Amino acid sequence: MIERNVYNKGQLIVTRLSGKVHGQEIFDHLFWLIDSHNIGEVKSNYDQVVYAEDIESITIDEADVHRIMEVSTGLGQARGRFRTAIVGVEPFGVKLAQLYQSLSQDAEREVELCDDLASAFAWLRYENPDPEKYR
Repeated sequence: MIERNVYNKGQLIVTRLSGKVHGQEIFDHLFWLIDSHNIGEVKSNYDQVVYAEDIESITIDEADVHRIMEVSTGLGQARGRFRTAIVGVEPFGVKLAQLYQSLSQDAEREVELCDDLASAFAWLRYENPDPEKYR
């Protein structure tokens, strides 16, 4: 499951992965970001924190990560340069996050792998928008 919240007038998106996460959900989230940018809910050059909590399984592979980058750098190009802080999850998720980080460098996207939410918000230079929710 993917849950997202928009803060700072569309400049910060906090995305939570939980339960069983499938590749299609990641694509749906990507298209939500593109559509939300097109209608003005998400601003150009936004920042995003992605973290996992209570994960049962992640069904996504390297081919999905490559496809995500293709869509992101194609259809999603109008969103500008954005930064994503990914809070590491179990070893398989970390490896995919590292692949995404590597591919993002070629696409001029900034991606940082963080140990916790505090360091993710700090890297993006935001205060935690909801300290009770994001611990």
